[in-house]
Amino acid sequence: MVRFKNRHLLVEFLDPAHLSAFPTVPPSLQPPALDEDGNDDNGDDGGDGEDELAQIPDLPFMLPLDVAAKPLLGDGGASEVFKSVRSCVQAVFGDEGWGRVASSFKVIYHSSLTTLTILRIARPHYRVIWAALTLCTNINGVPVLPRVIAVSGTIKKLQSAAIVYHRKVTATAIAGLLLEGAKGEADKERLAPKWELEREEMGRLED
Repeated sequence: MVRFKNRHLLVEFLDPAHLSAFPTVPPSLQPPALDEDGNDDNGDDGGDGEDELAQIPDLPFMLPLDVAAKPLLGDGGASEVFKSVRSCVQAVFGDEGWGRVASSFKVIYHSSLTTLTILRIARPHYRVIWAALTLCTNINGVPVLPRVIAVSGTIKKLQSAAIVYHRKVTATAIAGLLLEGAKGEADKERLAPKWELEREEMGRLED
């Protein structure tokens, strides 16, 4: 039996107007690193390992979220991401290009707080989606800088990468909040439970 193979992309959408050097993250807030297998012990990574990004890159000098403001892409970010990527694919590759990816392209997960997004696409066409993301400059009128963080052939492997990266982003945000004194402490107490729920939701994802 031939298995239909997908690629999964972990993407974040950075706010180009919110440039900020990262504060130092205390060791107690540092997330654990993935092991060499990405915590994927099923022995099947979907094949074609050369297509995958081997390690999560260091955080850029930009925060993908402003914890004091409303979510960058709003509460309906998943549908807006889908529409924006579709428009970019059609603009660059035409209707024929969109026809190739339409049946398998799906936004599996989107975090309104951190903008972390997981996309699924058929393996032969994942570079079409990646190219479209690179050329995407705004989502629903909001300027963004898309950044692909990880690519994997299995949802399980990408879940591990997403959770680790989510911890990095939120730990950095917490470190910044702690520099703001009482207001930062209040924001931390408000957001920490929501971030934990997001990580739990990531862990329950299915393809």
